[in-house]
Amino acid sequence: MKAKNLLKKLIENKHNEPDNKQIKLILDLFNSKKFEEVKKEINKQASKFPNSSILNNILGAVLAEENQLVLAIEQYKKSIKLNPNYAEAYNNLGVSLEKLNKYEEAIEKFEKAIFFKKNFSEAIKNLSVVCNNYGNLLSQLGRFDDANDKYVKGIEVRPDYAIAYSNLLFNLNFKNNLDQKLYLSWAKKFRENCKNLKNLNLNYNYDKNPKKLKIGCVSADFGEHPGGHFTLSTLRDLRKKNFELIAYSTYDRKDELSNDFKGLFYKWNSIQNKSDKEVISQILNDKIHILIDMQGHSAKNRLPIFFYKAAPIQATWLGQGSSGISEIDYFIGSPYITPKEEEKYYVEKILRLPEISQCLTIPEFELEVSDLPAKKNNFITFGSFNQFSKINDEVISLWSKILLSIKNSKLFLKTQELSNKKFSEEVLNRFKKFNINSDRLILQGKSKTRKEVLETYRQIDISLDPFPFQGNTSTCESVWMGIPVLTLKGDRHLFHFGESINSNLNMKDWIADNKNDYLERAVKFSSDLEGLSEIRKNLRKKALLSPVFDSKRFSKYFGEILWNMWSNFTKR
Repeated sequence: MKAKNLLKKLIENKHNEPDNKQIKLILDLFNSKKFEEVKKEINKQASKFPNSSILNNILGAVLAEENQLVLAIEQYKKSIKLNPNYAEAYNNLGVSLEKLNKYEEAIEKFEKAIFFKKNFSEAIKNLSVVCNNYGNLLSQLGRFDDANDKYVKGIEVRPDYAIAYSNLLFNLNFKNNLDQKLYLSWAKKFRENCKNLKNLNLNYNYDKNPKKLKIGCVSADFGEHPGGHFTLSTLRDLRKKNFELIAYSTYDRKDELSNDFKGLFYKWNSIQNKSDKEVISQILNDKIHILIDMQGHSAKNRLPIFFYKAAPIQATWLGQGSSGISEIDYFIGSPYITPKEEEKYYVEKILRLPEISQCLTIPEFELEVSDLPAKKNNFITFGSFNQFSKINDEVISLWSKILLSIKNSKLFLKTQELSNKKFSEEVLNRFKKFNINSDRLILQGKSKTRKEVLETYRQIDISLDPFPFQGNTSTCESVWMGIPVLTLKGDRHLFHFGESINSNLNMKDWIADNKNDYLERAVKFSSDLEGLSEIRKNLRKKALLSPVFDSKRFSKYFGEILWNMWSNFTKR
């Protein structure tokens, strides 16, 4: 809370309040963080003004600063009881309630603050932030529609709140039967409402006939992250060719893989704590030819930078659908990820790589494929190592039908959320609703290393792909460990991952047309242990010869696309 908002004016019943001079003294002490002296002054004044709403509000603020939130809330409530129209006290109460994760109550108090004080900027900001944070929590719990409602509310309060737009757009991908027109309309609203910078002097100073293209890479995922695993080998191969790679890291990771990334770039720019204006200036100074967003609307993105066209060509890659930003020239996709019939849902021009839209970096450690576990266990073990937010009730229903159709079969679920005992119990209860007892489930939380994750795949026979937000990293890792992935044909960008990977592996038998087909194929494949064993022996070898893991082949195509972008630009 800001001290300047503790007191804007004295309330109408001035005889119940200290005078301005006395209040100013107390606020000066508060600003100096002399909280014990603040308390002494408040006690002194309280003997004269026992019904002071202002003093109670300030005391609440002191207690909040000391992290005594329950006591702070009591003081704010006293203040409001004495003055039911006291906007600042409602705002401060909301802040403390949010810190205790009492989101609904916090939202109510911020709304009250704005009701009693129109255009109350701090309360407006707080309300939008708490709506966004609450939305994030609801999303983690799999309550996507409720989460979307909160993101929308945050946007309604503050129409230029870029983070809430990105969270909403990312979250819409979890929605079954998504109307892509709805997604695109929100993406366009993001662009229309969040372009705030003015009077920017964008004078390009790039080499018009370069021997090497300067490629600016904007990402939060230069490290131990799925995005990192999909870009490392590609960037490594591009660096060896006629490209000068320059990083704009929106989130500085500190892990072994982040060090590998830093060695790939001609120049490393940390922009985590820089303003959009500062970043744009840096891009101009670096004389970038092509600026690439490498994460779309996922967490910690800096998409608003792209509103201002800091490079002559801008592209987005690895996103979740259209960015909504008309200043981004190209969306880099592939035949399966961005089919022609879906082009109308993008503001960017679609440029398609010929086979696949991304290539997983092969693990550098050796790890052999194991024998089929079912031969030893005498039962089939299905598995999914996707984050649990992807596993909605429709997915649980279908997977439960599979388990009930195949005697003694089990389902192995592994994700970091399952490290939490309470969360694991909730998962068991969700499956129980579909008649699956706990003895049919194997739950495992987070592993310390990527190698440990891959080793765990040895315990499963068949991987099951969730929907509509399908696996990507988990699917490729499963394939690497020799385990086929049963997937469902989809109708939008993130619902095409499984089809894209399996098609490029020439594993089209493992792509189901609908949920009934998905069930039938699961039963069919489970009954053929010899067939599964044969697939397991040969899948990695097959994968290595496919576009899914061939980084040199992929980077060749990717490099050609970049030079084609530049060629088309110079011909204008």
